[in-house]
Amino acid sequence: MNISRKKSKDTSTLVFEGDFTIYYVAQVKDEIFADYEKLADKIALNLEGVTELDTAGVQLLLFMKKFFNSVHRSVFIAKSNESVESVLTALDVQSQFAMES
Repeated sequence: MNISRKKSKDTSTLVFEGDFTIYYVAQVKDEIFADYEKLADKIALNLEGVTELDTAGVQLLLFMKKFFNSVHRSVFIAKSNESVESVLTALDVQSQFAMES
């Protein structure tokens, strides 16, 4: 799993590429939260490059949403793919990550 960051004036975009599964959630969590203070008030998730998403990955996404809301930052999915959307829909959590443009 590779994660890159892009920052514009008021939005930080986290770009995920690769498998977002139980085997990588610890790495993803460490990378995101190591310096989360540097992220903007709006955090866009680009999941377009995610090749596999399992329930551990979804659980981390939900944790990120809850944590960042607690520190007054918003999290939304900016880009996704059919595979990711099908998992979020199957688990009935897609509404937690309303798509924004």
